[in-house]
Formats: sequence, structure tokens, C-alpha cells
Amino acid sequence: MNRRDLIVAIIVVVVLVLATAGAYSFLGAQSGTVSIFIKDAPADWKHVNVTFSEIRIHQADTGNESGWQTLPIKNATMDLLSLTNVSALLAYSNVPAGKYTQIRIVVASATGVMVNGTSVAFNVPSGEMKTTHSFNVTAGQMKTLTLDIDLEHSIVHNSQGWTFKPVLGAVTET
Repeated sequence: MNRRDLIVAIIVVVVLVLATAGAYSFLGAQSGTVSIFIKDAPADWKHVNVTFSEIRIHQADTGNESGWQTLPIKNATMDLLSLTNVSALLAYSNVPAGKYTQIRIVVASATGVMVNGTSVAFNVPSGEMKTTHSFNVTAGQMKTLTLDIDLEHSIVHNSQGWTFKPVLGAVTET
């Protein structure tokens, strides 16, 4: 290889490196990824199947309506009691980088099976779980949040029957 061929090869490599960096900057540097997982603590039920219909996060310093990002649901129905010592992916999406100040998760329906085998269809009055747990999404990085649903406080029995009023417990970040 002569000197001229070497210079051309170096120029080609430099152009490829710059093009790759430019593409990364243009395509990936302005957004990060958010993963939301669900887990639960044990309760006196065999199964508590919850169907989620919507997950939204709110970006700080934006309008109340304009700042919401809706995350696509990956697993709409989950048996929360199967998540006692593990978590399961609920939503995963690329979102604009920045600070987020709220998470809202809507429960469409819930059913359960008691330890004695009795099946229960829960009344779900509001179905919305909210948290003001703030978190930052860094460009080009993944933010994982694990939300603990507090079943002990979410399931209520009264004279009208069984009600599922979802209560979020701890939120952990990784």
C-alpha cells in the first residue's frame, strides 16, 4: 500500500467514525429508555389477576396535559401473587431525556382466587395508581423503575363485596 492509498483509507475511516457519531447524536442522544416493572408482597390469596390499561409518566417543567408520555404496555394482565420475589415487565419505551415527576398506572379490571378456592371479581372504582416519585432519564441510557403494589392495602372487603383500590408501595430505581 502506497502513501496515497493509506491517506485515502484514513480519510474513509475518519468519515465513517464522524458519520456514526453524528447518527448517534441525531438519533439516540435526545432520548433514553424507561422500563417499568411490577412486583408484589405476599397476601392471603392464591391469585390476584390485574389487567392494566394505561401507563403514563409526566415530564417536569411541561404543561399538565402536554407533558405526559404514554408507555406501551408489554404485559397487560399479570397475576400479582406470582411476583412475590420477582418482578415482571409492564412497560418499556424510549422517551425524551429529562426529569419526570409522576407515574400513573390505570387498572382496567381485577379478579382473584382466595386461598380457599373462592373466585372473586373485584370492583375497581378508580383504578388509578399514582406516585410523585421523581426520576431522571439520561440520553442514551436505560432507567428501570420497579413498582411494588401493596395488595394488603389494595384489597378491601365490605358489605358490598370485594374492591380493588390499587395502592403503590415502594418505587425502586436501577
